[in-house]
Amino acid sequence: KQWYQRRVRGEGSYWKLADFVVPGSSKKIVEDGEQALYTVTMFRKTLDAFKNNARERKFVVRDFTYSKEKIEQSKKEVTNLQKAKVKAYVPLIRWLKGNFSEAFVNWVHVKALRLFTESVLRYGLPATFMTAVLEPNKKSEKKLREKLYSMYGNLDKSAVEGPEMGDIPGVYMTGDYHPYVYFDINTSFVESAREF
Repeated sequence: KQWYQRRVRGEGSYWKLADFVVPGSSKKIVEDGEQALYTVTMFRKTLDAFKNNARERKFVVRDFTYSKEKIEQSKKEVTNLQKAKVKAYVPLIRWLKGNFSEAFVNWVHVKALRLFTESVLRYGLPATFMTAVLEPNKKSEKKLREKLYSMYGNLDKSAVEGPEMGDIPGVYMTGDYHPYVYFDINTSFVESAREF
């Protein structure tokens, strides 16, 4: 017999749900966040009482019928899926290597267009500004920000006043507001891919 059990309930109380349930027979098969799948061994004559008592305590009881054919079929499906994954891996990597650079270039191009548009909307025409890509160390990021504020703080006085400046009419930006146009470009694709 297999059944789900909520984590907040005691794991050792299953054998009290009905008579003739074998104590110590429950084994956890898999756990998924808030639920877990367990097996329980009991006599058939107490199956209905066990199901009713389990439902009263908000457990969901599922019947399990052992079938050697279904288990073998599941194993074959897993093997076939693993073979298909290995077979598709090399063409996928080849496709990613060819298309990643193009996608990245297009993404940076969109960032440049957004930078130009934001600069024109904020400072007006003619568009006389300088664009730079900076990659500071973690330790020197605060010092770089202070230097940029000292150099370009005169462009927008509301940004220099500090974070308690309130809403700026007509500006819909997420994150910090600076007297200069600033966009963050995340290039740590390798580190984020390792997390998956």
